[in-house]
Amino acid sequence: MIFGPAIGVFEFSSISRGYFLLDQLVKKAPVKILEASAVTPGKFFILINGDEASVDESRKDILSQGAQWLVDEVMIPNLHEEVLPALYSQNKFQIDESVGIIETATVSSGIISADFALKSSNVHLIDLRMARGIGGKAYYFVTGTLDNVQSAVEAAVGALTEKATLVRSDIIARPHEDFLKYFNIGGTP
Repeated sequence: MIFGPAIGVFEFSSISRGYFLLDQLVKKAPVKILEASAVTPGKFFILINGDEASVDESRKDILSQGAQWLVDEVMIPNLHEEVLPALYSQNKFQIDESVGIIETATVSSGIISADFALKSSNVHLIDLRMARGIGGKAYYFVTGTLDNVQSAVEAAVGALTEKATLVRSDIIARPHEDFLKYFNIGGTP
């Protein structure tokens, strides 16, 4: 159940402090905890959802109490509708003529750049994978026509420039059928 169009993402260098701040942020405003857990390499990750005012109120409280443990954070007031389903592998879009892959150093950067990519171009978000088993990074796949994928990747890279959290981006034109089956992307059975 989605509480509102806004999300807040927080990554902390202390697991203990992450749990403490999680309790504080839900006491501060009516937000829903979508994710909260320890992730490699010893970070604590929180994803909350709610209306813009509630998420912002919790964010301000987190920034005042936990800034020294904060690795990265982002608040998105009007998240694109494909992002949250992609976090849970619920998007089932067929691959168009190309695939863009963006890899980021933090989960927050992965989510914000995916949102930018979707809002900048006519592409679909196939999957967004984060944190667990990949050293606290994030990566995702977008699909569309080659020119739209190029535009989306450029927008995502631009969104990551200020934070310097882009690890790599690549575009695969006309991905091979075996590639798609092996990685089980694109909603194919």
